[in-house]
Amino acid sequence: MNKIRKGDQVIVTTGRDKGKRGTVSLRVDEDHIVVDGVNV
Repeated sequence: MNKIRKGDQVIVTTGRDKGKRGTVSLRVDEDHIVVDGVNV
């Protein structure tokens, strides 16, 4: 079951971009997503 889907709003919890918000644009696999608006 996928808890995060394309189009969901997410908040970065760790790393250099901690606290930034963005929209999921692509789900690469179970453990990786691409987020618009966050430089990861």
